Amino acid sequence: MYHSQNTLLKEIDRARELMVAAAMESGYTSEETIFRSQELDRLIYEYQTLCKETEIQRQKAKVLFRQMILLTKKQYILAHA
Repeated sequence: MYHSQNTLLKEIDRARELMVAAAMESGYTSEETIFRSQELDRLIYEYQTLCKETEIQRQKAKVLFRQMILLTKKQYILAHA
């Protein structure tokens, strides 16, 4: 599994180039082209999954930060009441 979206995007570009080259050389329905297409599909799916996981982590961080701010405000109010 890839840990960087940029690394994965580079791999997607490479896979796309290989697929296009295979299609030009041996045809769109050749076994090699289909194999390259399936590999490209797998990489794109992995990229989408990574993006979704990253967004979930961002949302969790936002919630935790808001909770921390609210707790700090509450402690301040109680200390100065």
